[in-house]
Amino acid sequence: MQIGLTPVESSSYYPLQGASLSSSIYGAGAEYALHSLLILATQPASVSINDLASYQGIPERFLAKIFTRLQKANLVKGSEGISGGFVLARAPESIHVLDVLKAVDPRRSLFSCGEIRKNCVLYPASPPRWAVAGPCRIHAFMEEAERKLHGFLASKNLSDLVSEYSCKAPKAFVVETETWFLTRKKDRTAGR
Repeated sequence: MQIGLTPVESSSYYPLQGASLSSSIYGAGAEYALHSLLILATQPASVSINDLASYQGIPERFLAKIFTRLQKANLVKGSEGISGGFVLARAPESIHVLDVLKAVDPRRSLFSCGEIRKNCVLYPASPPRWAVAGPCRIHAFMEEAERKLHGFLASKNLSDLVSEYSCKAPKAFVVETETWFLTRKKDRTAGR
């Protein structure tokens, strides 16, 4: 008897096509935020949440929640109304990847120590002092790794991502993307 669904049995098992079973430090919110900010950095006009979600094939309601956090962190500015949308609140070179990740997922950490070192079956009533004195070495190791990761993420900014995108994406695609967003906005405002 099989319990639950396997990836092959149901396409709804995955939140989006191309998702995998592997675990990551940062969730989908971080990915959605970074991709959306990359789009804002390359567009000449404000972009609506609806258009960002449609363009990327991601859930609009989830993206709206992400943009609320990005706005509170002063990474984007929004304007309301039929022609409203979002733009970057600062220049792309002053928006660091770590800022985005902290805005979207503020309590995320690389490691959570459960202090299992005190649970060894060989300790009769309580662990000996030597076993629990000082910080857990594994925890300390992981904290150092997290500091280095944060340092790297703080060294990269949205302008770096735009540069890498510009090197990869064909010019025709960049123009087609800009046209798509401008047409959507024009169609929305013309239908008032």
